[in-house]
Amino acid sequence: EMVSSQPLSIVDNGKKKKKKRRTRATDHLPGKFEDLYKLTAELLGEGAYAKVQGAVSLQNGQEYAVKIIEKNTGHSRSRVFREVETLYQCQGNK
Repeated sequence: EMVSSQPLSIVDNGKKKKKKRRTRATDHLPGKFEDLYKLTAELLGEGAYAKVQGAVSLQNGQEYAVKIIEKNTGHSRSRVFREVETLYQCQGNK
């Protein structure tokens, strides 16, 4: 007499876990920066490869400080992205 058995599921331990994508500040914003903010003439600070300028939200008139990083081939992309991530993590910590 044949005994029917259900196939066993094989656990695949070789599978790579899908890396969870970090959400970025720009993920939920539609449109370009120029569509959302207007830069003011106020220069708040300047560094070696970035400057901080005032801006006003076109949606609610709120004032912001905007860090503008120069897109220069000499700059390390990873360093720039690390700075962006740091600023993103700091938002809301007043």
